[in-house]
Amino acid sequence: METKKEQLETIHNSLVNGQRKQMKSQIDEYGLYDFFEDYKEYLLEMYDSIKTVFEYFSDAVISYHRIANK
Repeated sequence: METKKEQLETIHNSLVNGQRKQMKSQIDEYGLYDFFEDYKEYLLEMYDSIKTVFEYFSDAVISYHRIANK
């Protein structure tokens, strides 16, 4: 079983690779109510640039909600 950090890494890789439907399913499996806060912290640990953190975070939020609300 994957740790939370491994799950976040997997979800992030799905986003980076353009697999947004897969990302949405992975977020649902992770737990929607915990995901975005944990993902923000994950990104802050991974990247020095707040601009990069913002770009990935906003892409994940927008992509998730577009797919979830189709």
